[in-house]
Amino acid sequence: MYTLLCLLGLSVVVLGQIPRACDSPPQWESREIRIDREQNFEIRRLLTYDATNRRERRLEEIEIGSNRTFVDEVILWNENVQYTLDLKTRKCNKTVPYRPWRERGVPPGSRFDFEVVVGAAGVENEHVNILYFSWNSTDGDRNLGMVTSPNCVPIQNYHLSQKYGLEESTYYDVTVGIKDPMNFIPPEECANL
Repeated sequence: MYTLLCLLGLSVVVLGQIPRACDSPPQWESREIRIDREQNFEIRRLLTYDATNRRERRLEEIEIGSNRTFVDEVILWNENVQYTLDLKTRKCNKTVPYRPWRERGVPPGSRFDFEVVVGAAGVENEHVNILYFSWNSTDGDRNLGMVTSPNCVPIQNYHLSQKYGLEESTYYDVTVGIKDPMNFIPPEECANL
């Protein structure tokens, strides 16, 4: 009986050590580099992300092969609308979002895969702990997300789908919160659409 209780207590302690899906900040701003090697394109953007209201603002430089485009996008998934302003021609298009909403942090139910330490482990303020999580989307796509620990700030996401292939997003200069809530108002060129 005593052995059984000890084993039960030990299993509770061991299971308590397995990291669970953490809660990424619901609102943040960052720079992002998005690469799709199969389609030969790269996007560099300023990103304002709001998971609470399912919306994003993206100021983008898109490079496809040798072509370069500059756009300003406001995507409002709750309203099912996307505004895209070409910054060279100042022409705005209003469409439905080209893809469904996707969490950029770690969604609930994600599986913890492993943890790494970047920098001098054990030296205060000289390292960062990175947690790796994986999950399948409702549409069957596979995802891998890397976040800081303990704050769960997104660092990188990989998204593998039949439709888009492998996409890689890297986030840097992340600031938690949204400095200007007016970021989600479409540009004035889009006002009459």
